[in-house]
Amino acid sequence: MPGTQGWARKSVKVALVLVAFMGTIAAAILWTSHHAAIKLSLAQTQNAPASSQNSSSSDIVEVKRGEITKILLLSGELRAVHARSVFAQSPQETKITYLAPEGSVVKPGDRLMELDGGTMIQKIKDLEEKIVAADNEILKTQSGHEAALRDMDVQLSQLWLTLEQAKIKATPPVDLVPRRDYQENQLALAKATTEYANQVTKIEQTKKQQAAELEAKLIDRKSLDGQLEQARRNLDDVTVKAPSEGMVIYSDHWDERRKIQVGDVVWSGLTVLQLPDLREMEVFAQVNEVDGPRVSPGQKATIRLDSYPDVQISGSVREISQTAIKAGWMAKANVFGVTISLDSTMTGIMKPGMSAQVAIDIDRSGPQLLVPRSAARFDKDVIEVIRIESGGARRPVAVTVLMSDAFQFAVAQNGALKEGDRILSGR
Repeated sequence: MPGTQGWARKSVKVALVLVAFMGTIAAAILWTSHHAAIKLSLAQTQNAPASSQNSSSSDIVEVKRGEITKILLLSGELRAVHARSVFAQSPQETKITYLAPEGSVVKPGDRLMELDGGTMIQKIKDLEEKIVAADNEILKTQSGHEAALRDMDVQLSQLWLTLEQAKIKATPPVDLVPRRDYQENQLALAKATTEYANQVTKIEQTKKQQAAELEAKLIDRKSLDGQLEQARRNLDDVTVKAPSEGMVIYSDHWDERRKIQVGDVVWSGLTVLQLPDLREMEVFAQVNEVDGPRVSPGQKATIRLDSYPDVQISGSVREISQTAIKAGWMAKANVFGVTISLDSTMTGIMKPGMSAQVAIDIDRSGPQLLVPRSAARFDKDVIEVIRIESGGARRPVAVTVLMSDAFQFAVAQNGALKEGDRILSGR
């Protein structure tokens, strides 16, 4: 029994091997037959007339003559040709308490920005108190000057009286009074005259000193008036109004990688807002330093807005920067700035900051025979197109490609193709 079971297992294995071998032979025969049928079908299609090949007229194009335009694609953004800058006018650091919404269109006189006026209001109060104190000090000084001069005038009157008395005593001649008395009277007259003259000089000097002191206080008072006037103007500048019509665009923060916002501290002369004039726009783009030499003013350009890809605007290169800069804060590549003028501005849809794609014409080939890229077939190192012959027959024609753009090949005019030939587009 064991021997019989072993022989049965061997018989089953042999049968399975035979079945697998026969299946492989059958598959090979079927593949060979199918491949031969495909070759026959292709040969029949190659030599069959056009009417029997089910090709629509949209698959056939004519060889035409035209130009190949080489373009350079750049990414950029819209900006206004003319814009007004709005500055903070505060003489000291102060916070922004209000900003007009970014993107809103304002008219002359509309409120753009407000600054915290608390500090300036307090400064005005302090100045007003200083002015009151200065006025009181001036009055006090004037009163003191008048009192001092009155006292000096009293002293002068007393000295004048003494002088007059000395003059009277010194009037008699020496032979009418004792000689000793005469000498004493003369000395007393000289002394009285000197003291009177000194008092007069002292009064004049005091008046000058008082005038100078009062002038200094009046200058300080006038300075306070100027400071108060300026503080009131600064308080008026807390509310900044639009100088012209335009769209509100916030400036970049001076220290952080964001735009200015309410609550930021600003100071006089700092640009807070931009008011671009939307009536005339341009595109600013950047070109890699490798392609920079290929761009020059006057080159034609086509602009498409990312937000409106179906809208095409024509323009031209107006200028390219003379020096390269870093493409970004962390970038290693250098770029040149390129400004593209627009032939027209579509005020209804164009807004500053909108991204745009710019195609700059950097070269044109001149008249060439053109075939669509979709019509070319590549067979190893040979490029062919299928030409429609008379009677509808199709013939492969080898062509030599001279140059190309995104849609077409310019081929050599060597007789292989001529203008007006019909070829399959391959779509």
